[in-house]
Amino acid sequence: MGKSFPVGKGPLDIAGEPPRQGVQRASQKVNTLLLKTELGKVKACATALPPEDFAYGLQRPRDAEGAREVTLKWVEHEPNPNAKPGPDFKGMNFLAAINDVTTSKEQRSFRAAHPMTLKQGLPQGRLTQRPPLPSDYNPEYTYGRSNAVRTHEEIRVLGGTQPHIKNIVQGSFANDWVARNMARQQEFEADHARLPPSATKASEGHASRAKAAFDPVDEMTWKMKKFTKVKCKVNSNNKAGHDMDYA
Repeated sequence: MGKSFPVGKGPLDIAGEPPRQGVQRASQKVNTLLLKTELGKVKACATALPPEDFAYGLQRPRDAEGAREVTLKWVEHEPNPNAKPGPDFKGMNFLAAINDVTTSKEQRSFRAAHPMTLKQGLPQGRLTQRPPLPSDYNPEYTYGRSNAVRTHEEIRVLGGTQPHIKNIVQGSFANDWVARNMARQQEFEADHARLPPSATKASEGHASRAKAAFDPVDEMTWKMKKFTKVKCKVNSNNKAGHDMDYA
């Protein structure tokens, strides 16, 4: 049987809410089905959980240099001064060829006796500084073409006149280009005209044979000599424009 508690002092009573009626047991606090949910809050957990500052899993220390520090500060790569250069196989092979070292066994011992490493760094006096530029001596120097100097193409197209700022802003040069090409439309069509294919002896022979096969053939191709002057009484081919001739 359940233990009796004073009114409002049971293990399931919630402060500020009406007391729970009926039997109350301490074990009911760990039963999820019997827990009473507070108004406006999620259902309470019946399992004993660690404190709020507890971290589940492996907790790694936070890196002091995050994405913000990496993007706002660019650090250039600094080569390791203690790193040794790699072997110069090209130079050792050239030296071995000069000394008549041809077999792989001789090549291995020759490289051990005459090691060569790659050269690091830039040669002295070369590529140490960029060439001087005109703007280094004259701060007002402007790179590019001046507006006062016009090309021959601009003079030919515009007829020697200076382009107006209104035409540049409104893009009227595009309309001029369209008008010039429309005037040359017939020239473009003539250049792209499709030429009909020319007939060959083989194609002419095939065409004549096909025409002879589809043309109607007169069945009376042969007549006796005494009937050569006799007119035909029946037209078996029924050609258009010919009437039936009856004797």
